[in-house]
Amino acid sequence: MLVYGPLAHGLLTGTLGAHTAFAGDDWRSKSAVFKGDTYRSNLATVRALEKFAADCGITVSQLAIAWTLSNPAVHVAIVGTRHAGHVEDSIAATEVFLSDADLDDIDKIMAAATPVAGPSPEGM
Repeated sequence: MLVYGPLAHGLLTGTLGAHTAFAGDDWRSKSAVFKGDTYRSNLATVRALEKFAADCGITVSQLAIAWTLSNPAVHVAIVGTRHAGHVEDSIAATEVFLSDADLDDIDKIMAAATPVAGPSPEGM
């Protein structure tokens, strides 16, 4: 299986906030997942994941990638970046081991989150 968007299209980078404005030609500017209460709720989930990641000594991006790759069905995760400096952070995630207890804790944190799908022709 190939996973597209393991960083939830920027949400799991830890760089987005309640006042982040997306350009008009960015599909996220039209997505309900990146607006209003759903967006604010997902940002709260990201903050909880950031705390969990920090306790593990990693970034939230590394946590997201490691979680994705921990699924035995996943063989490839496509991770995009807008900054070359983020490449090393993403590569380091391949060395992160998440225990079964870690995965359970992540599932608990994610329980209230709204899934973030990528753009589709219908939504663009």
